[in-house]
Formats: sequence, structure tokens, C-alpha cells
Amino acid sequence: MSASDRLRTMLANERTLLAYIRTALALLVFGMAAIKFFPDTPVLVSLGWLFMAAGLAVFIWGVSHFRRVSTQIQKD
Repeated sequence: MSASDRLRTMLANERTLLAYIRTALALLVFGMAAIKFFPDTPVLVSLGWLFMAAGLAVFIWGVSHFRRVSTQIQKD
């Protein structure tokens, strides 16, 4: 793999990480908004907590995926 190919692949991996982070933040914000604006509706509060947990899971998954792919890129 040439240096420019490696750089292009590393930058694509970083863009993918940013997409994971953006998705995680959107899920977290949606969950917080549901909890904040609908505190009297148990279903929406439960969904809010579920979305917040999903946002945290997406963030953890994205970071671990980024690290795995970065390690693989460095090996090649």
C-alpha cells in the first residue's frame, strides 16, 4: 500500500469515527429531550433512557471499530 493510499484510508476511517460520534450525540440529545420535555409520560421517559443508552453504545462501538481498523491499517 502506498503512502497516499494509506493516508486516504486513515482519513476515511476518521470520517467514519466522526459519523459514529455524530449519531451517538443525536441519540443522546433526543433521549435527553424526551426525558426533559415529557416527564409525565412514562413511555417517552423510558424511550428517552433507551435512546441515551443506545447513544452510549454507538459511541463505544464507534471508538472500538476505529481502533480496530487503525491497527489493521498500521499493520498493512
